[in-house]
Amino acid sequence: MNALLKGIKVVELSTYAAAPAVGRILASMGADVVKIEPPTGDPYRWFGKNVNSPTSDEENPCYQLDNANKRCIAINLKAPEGMEVLFDLLKNANIFFSNNRMDSLRRMKISYEDLKDKFPHLIYGHISGYGLEGEDSVLPGFDMTAFWARGGGLADFPTAGNGPMAIPFGVGDHAASLGMTAGLLGALNHQRDTGKGEYVLVSLFGTAVWLNSLMLVPVQYGDAWPKSRYAPATPISNTYVCADGEMVTLAVLDYARDWPKFCKVIEREDLTNVKEYRDALEVRKPENNEILVKILIDIFKTRDRVYWLKRLKDHDIPFSKAQHMREVIDDQLAWENGYLTKFTYDNGHESAVPNIPIQFGGNVASPCERAPDIGQHTKEILAEIGYGAEKVQKLLDAKAVAQK
Repeated sequence: MNALLKGIKVVELSTYAAAPAVGRILASMGADVVKIEPPTGDPYRWFGKNVNSPTSDEENPCYQLDNANKRCIAINLKAPEGMEVLFDLLKNANIFFSNNRMDSLRRMKISYEDLKDKFPHLIYGHISGYGLEGEDSVLPGFDMTAFWARGGGLADFPTAGNGPMAIPFGVGDHAASLGMTAGLLGALNHQRDTGKGEYVLVSLFGTAVWLNSLMLVPVQYGDAWPKSRYAPATPISNTYVCADGEMVTLAVLDYARDWPKFCKVIEREDLTNVKEYRDALEVRKPENNEILVKILIDIFKTRDRVYWLKRLKDHDIPFSKAQHMREVIDDQLAWENGYLTKFTYDNGHESAVPNIPIQFGGNVASPCERAPDIGQHTKEILAEIGYGAEKVQKLLDAKAVAQK
C-alpha cells in the first residue's frame, strides 16, 4: 500500500482536520506529502485540549491521527522569501491542496486562478466550508457548522422533541477528506495522461448534502424529520434498550422474509400472522407502528444485550450491538481487520490510532509513522529543491522559514 503513489509529490497547506486527513491518506499510499505550517504551528496541534487529550510534543494523539506519515516545513508565507520557497516547492509537485479560506488564498495570490498559468501541470485541491458561490460561501466553515448544522443532521438526527445532540467531532471533516482524495486521484490519472493539472473542489456542506441523500430525497415526498422512536421505517429497523441498559440496533429491510424469523427470536410466534404486523405496508401505518414498537420495547427490556445478540445471530437477523466509543477501541473486529493501530509516543505511552479505511491486498493496517514536529524537515526539504546551506541560513535568519 505504501508504494502505490511512490514518486508522487504533494504539498499541503492546511489546518485542523479535513485537509490534513487528505494528506494522511495520500501519504499512507506512498506519496511524499510535505505539510506547510507557519512557524507558530497548525492550531490543530492544540485541539486536544478541547477533548481531554494530550497536546505535547511527546504525545499528541489528535494531531497524530491526521498527520502521520508526512514531512513538515515551516514557512512564513507573509514574507516574500517564504512565498518564493512555496513556489519552488510547487515546481515539481504533482498536487497542491489547502483548506485555507478562499479570500485568504486570493489575498496571498495563491488561489487556483493565480497559479494555474504559472504551474499548468499542478493539480490544485481546495476544501471549503460552504462552497465558493453564494453569499454564505465566505463564512468560516467547520465540521460543527458547515457539515452538521447546515447539512441537516444536527436538527433532525436526534429523536423528535429531544433537542440538539452533542455534535461528534470530525465526522464531516473525515468524510470530506475521502471525497477530496477521490477527486485528486482522478485528476492524477488525467495528469499522467496529459501532463495537465486540474481544479478539485470539495466542501463540508456539499459533503453533508451527499451523505444525507437518502434523507433529502424522501423528505420531499413527506418522509418527515426529525423522527419519533415510535415511528421508525418499521419496528424491526429500530434500536431497543436491553435489561442491562445497553442497546441493540435492528436493520431488517426484507420485512416479509424476516418477520416470521424475528417472531421466533423474541419468542412471540403468536404475532407472526397478526394482520397489523405481518407486512411492511400494514405495520407502517402510524397506529400499528407505535403499538408494535411499544411491545418490542417491553420485550427487549426483559433480557440483557448478550442474550439478544446471540438470539439475533442464531436466526440470521440483520443487527448490531450499539457500541460506545470506548467499546470500539476494544473491538477485536477492528483490530483483526487493521482498522486500528497501536502507536507508541515519544514518552512511551501507547494508544490506539484509527487507520484510513482504504485497504489494498488484504486486511492490512496502513502505516502510521510519527507526525512531524513544526518545521522538522525544513532544511532537508529545502536542500531537495536546490537550496544551498548559505541560502537556507539566510532564510532562517530572516525568519522566512523555521527549523525545530
